[in-house]
Amino acid sequence: RWPVPSESAETLLVERQGGDALFLNPLRFRPEAALSLRVPLSRTSLPAVKAVLGQSGPFEGLDYRGVPVLADLRPVPGSPWFLVTKVDRAEILEGLRRETAAVLFAVLLLVLLAGTGVGFFYKGLGKRAYQRLFQAERERREALEELGATLRGIGDAVLATDGEGRVRLMNPVAEALTGWSEAQAQGRPLREVFRIVNETTRAEAEDPVARVLREGKVVGLANHTLLLARDGREIPIADSGAPIFDEAGRVIGVVLVFRDQTKERLAQRALEESEERNRVIADLISDYAYIFRVTPSGELDGEWISQSFTRVFGLTLEEVRAKGGWQALVHPEDRAAALRHAQKVAGGQADTCEMRWLTAGGEVRWLRNYAMPILDRPEGRVIRVYGASQDITASKRAEQEKEKLEEHLRQAQKLESIGRLAGGVAHDFNNMLNIIMIYAELALRKVSQGDLMRQDLEEVQKAARRSADLTRQLLAFARKQQILPRVIDLNAILSDMATMLRRLMGEEIDFTFVPGEGLWPLKMDPVQIDQILANLAVNARDAMDGPGSVVLETANVTLDEAYHDAHTYAPAGDYVLMAFSDTGRGMDEATRSQIFEPFFTTKGQVGTGLGLSTVYGIVKQNGGIIHVYSEPGKGATFKIYLPRYAGEDRPAPAAHESLGPRGSETVLVAEDEEAILRLAERILASHGYTVLAASTPQEALRRAEEYEGPIHLLLTDVVMPAMNGKALFERLHGARPELRVLYMSGYTANVIAHRGIVDDGAAFLQKPFTISGLLSAVRRTLA
Repeated sequence: RWPVPSESAETLLVERQGGDALFLNPLRFRPEAALSLRVPLSRTSLPAVKAVLGQSGPFEGLDYRGVPVLADLRPVPGSPWFLVTKVDRAEILEGLRRETAAVLFAVLLLVLLAGTGVGFFYKGLGKRAYQRLFQAERERREALEELGATLRGIGDAVLATDGEGRVRLMNPVAEALTGWSEAQAQGRPLREVFRIVNETTRAEAEDPVARVLREGKVVGLANHTLLLARDGREIPIADSGAPIFDEAGRVIGVVLVFRDQTKERLAQRALEESEERNRVIADLISDYAYIFRVTPSGELDGEWISQSFTRVFGLTLEEVRAKGGWQALVHPEDRAAALRHAQKVAGGQADTCEMRWLTAGGEVRWLRNYAMPILDRPEGRVIRVYGASQDITASKRAEQEKEKLEEHLRQAQKLESIGRLAGGVAHDFNNMLNIIMIYAELALRKVSQGDLMRQDLEEVQKAARRSADLTRQLLAFARKQQILPRVIDLNAILSDMATMLRRLMGEEIDFTFVPGEGLWPLKMDPVQIDQILANLAVNARDAMDGPGSVVLETANVTLDEAYHDAHTYAPAGDYVLMAFSDTGRGMDEATRSQIFEPFFTTKGQVGTGLGLSTVYGIVKQNGGIIHVYSEPGKGATFKIYLPRYAGEDRPAPAAHESLGPRGSETVLVAEDEEAILRLAERILASHGYTVLAASTPQEALRRAEEYEGPIHLLLTDVVMPAMNGKALFERLHGARPELRVLYMSGYTANVIAHRGIVDDGAAFLQKPFTISGLLSAVRRTLA
């Protein structure tokens, strides 16, 4: 009502916001427009625009409907708002026309009462004018009340000052934060009510109202500001201040808006602590954690990696990017699988993949990668990938080493089985060969030089010798060859063999021997060194089609625990290395894996397949290690590591005796093979010896007990039923201290506690033997 009924009158509350005038209260003709209707300041025909531009007083223009109006414009003291009271121009003029007509009619009809009528009319006009002014004031107060309600409903604190920085207005939130009521604060300087300090330095912060009054623009508080409330509370706040202008554009006050940041700070601190906790956990665990951002093209771009990754791989995230991203670190052979893994995860599916990565130093590390996509919930698009990579390098190496060990075990078991078979065959075959060789020799002694039978017997003898060589190689492979170890100087033995090796390989092959200085002594049978070198030399000769070279080297080598960890079949310790290298055809991996198997040969019908098997057996029998390094077209190197002898004995030169084949001593022969026993008895008796023959140890003991004369020599097989040769000698030696012993054997199944090794220095005769070999061995033992 205005103060009489009006169809168009209304009061507007407006505020300037940037380049617009904002209507703050519901409008009579557009109730929903409060706080949403804006008109640009360029529309100067609108009373609301003129009001926020600073004009006050009466104004005629167009309202927000485009209708001509008469308005009164006023600023609201102590605030950035303006009050516009307006009514449609048509309604005002219509009232004036009706009133003018009534006056003219009254003048004509009531001329006599003109004075009285005019006075009454003037009074009525004054009354209506006062009513209109009263209504305008009433609506202004209602607008202010509505403004107050709006301020009270705002969630942030609002505080307004005058141009001198004194508090004029506060909403309830400001009262709660400062601890001052509006009534208590009004008229007080802002610094007294709104005390702020720097959270870090505790220094008094700059007065925002003073700054707004000075600069005449909106300002904000610095970060880390604390409000010191009247009751002693310290409240972190965020603040901004805006100037209030009068009609002339002068700053006549300031409005401060601030809010409590306590909850935000707590939430931020909790977030930071959570991130730090997760970061520390990620850095402490051995796995490598990471976060990738998924680009719009579906590629993975690194955002974060854990310190554990940097420690092991030696690369920061920036350095990884500089190398071209994570793909550059993946082993070339695994990049295709890694790319499929990445595409799968970027497509929204969790996945696991094992792959090899390269460190900054080029070391290969095995990783088992677990990756999970993170989706943008509204769109369902993969925006990030979270993952962890477990370093499985150690387990992969252990797995590979296990496979190597299993392969070595299978190879050893296979060779052991074949060796047992070969040893068993050689044992029986040797005894038969011994009989053939001796009878052939006896027959040759009865045949004249021109007899046609002599050539046949010589061929039988040659075949028997070749067969004997074959059985010796079988026994060497089976590690059951009888050996006579002694302390030796490997360089001296190899020097003596150099001429023989050159003759064996031929003139086209250049042979070089490079002895190591200060070589450690070995303890093994020198004959076995001959066997090793002879087989390697023949193997090298056959591998070279024409001219070539062979280099034989020796050196002292210490295999440490690290070498043992990588090659568990090689015990750590001191070794004498013998390396035999040739420039032959070389071997591929398939051939190299089979060369030590008996009867395996690449020479067709020419080879027996026992040469390298013999070398392998001898090396293993002496506790050594053998390695082969070879590639097709690049020759081969055999490296043999033999254990260093750490005793006090020193190598002694071999004795060479020249003794006659005949004698007159008494010899006790113990041999469980009847044919060999009779042959030995026949040979010795025919050369002047008195022979006591026994086919069992028990019979030998009985014959010795019954024989009253001296017994000078015991010729005994090493292995016999019920008692071995060494035990027999010990039984006899107790009663006959002058008795000497000569052991003979073609095969020792497993000499108990000695693995087929007789006492150091004991005389030994290898089966099969010749007549001269038997007689010479007997004379050397008796000498």
